[in-house]
Amino acid sequence: MTQLDIGPNGKQILKTTEDGKQVQAYEPPENFFWMNGLEEYLTYIDHHHLEEFLDIKKAVMYGNIWKIRKRIMHEVQRGWIDDRDSPDSSPLSKEFINILLAHYSGWNAARHRKILRYVAHCIDNSYIRKISSWSIKWQDLANLNDHFSRGQICSKMWLVDKLAEVYEDRELGTVLHYGGWYATIAHILFEFFHIKQYLNLELDPQCVDIADDFNYEHLKNWRYKTVQMDCGVVSYNTNNECNIDIVNKDGIKKPTQVKPDLIINTSCEHMNEDWFHNLPQGQMICLQTNDYFDNEQHSNCCKDLAEVKTKYPMSKTYYSGELDTQMYNRFMLIGTK
Repeated sequence: MTQLDIGPNGKQILKTTEDGKQVQAYEPPENFFWMNGLEEYLTYIDHHHLEEFLDIKKAVMYGNIWKIRKRIMHEVQRGWIDDRDSPDSSPLSKEFINILLAHYSGWNAARHRKILRYVAHCIDNSYIRKISSWSIKWQDLANLNDHFSRGQICSKMWLVDKLAEVYEDRELGTVLHYGGWYATIAHILFEFFHIKQYLNLELDPQCVDIADDFNYEHLKNWRYKTVQMDCGVVSYNTNNECNIDIVNKDGIKKPTQVKPDLIINTSCEHMNEDWFHNLPQGQMICLQTNDYFDNEQHSNCCKDLAEVKTKYPMSKTYYSGELDTQMYNRFMLIGTK
């Protein structure tokens, strides 16, 4: 396998074998780890297009010639597709064929967002379509490998599974998600549970608009809303209520009193334990952390589940366990403080 060559005019040159009879394959310049995550998601929901997705994955990630052939035949049968949103751009059918042939014609026309757009046109799933349109809008700010890797998706579906065991009626009530980042899990929780309100407390102000956009269909009446706030300083009164300033679409802060039924924190490794100590006794909590010490962004990992239980003591534990994500172990506790 070789990297693609660039000619003096800046265009790619097809690399051939020494006898000139066969095109050599080009190595993908990027890792498409998010495809592993989408596979886990489609497997979890037992999607009827899972087999089709696996064909796409084998064609794009591994250059399987038989899967490439199968997908090209699918495009021939499907017929010509134009890009309705950008009528002056290249037709989508041409883009899709370029993606399928990228191992043999070069990767300039096949990057993360274009490949995901191809997937979204083939797999009938609202979550994948949402990820695709969202990533196109936010470009590099929406890092697909960061948000939809196998570890990220497996952790999300694990959380859904165990919450469903604890909440048999699927009623989560009012949810505060501490450090929810872009809250890409909120869509899944809304899909599987009944949620009165979901507030994502995120320290990074850049995340507010991006997370709100991902969950835009729930913004009405603030059923979902991202709030720029340090969850480590959230305090509660004697009625187990906290005060949160929600900024409306006009940029005006609206002081809001919130009494959460459930606190979710899937980012414990990114913060100290102040957030936990400030919670009232009896508060229902679902938390995740990990032993991924090698990640320089992680400041508070745990070496094992025993350390998690010591660091975040529960008066009653409904679930405790760990998940091997291949890169690291993820730990989860569900219980009342």
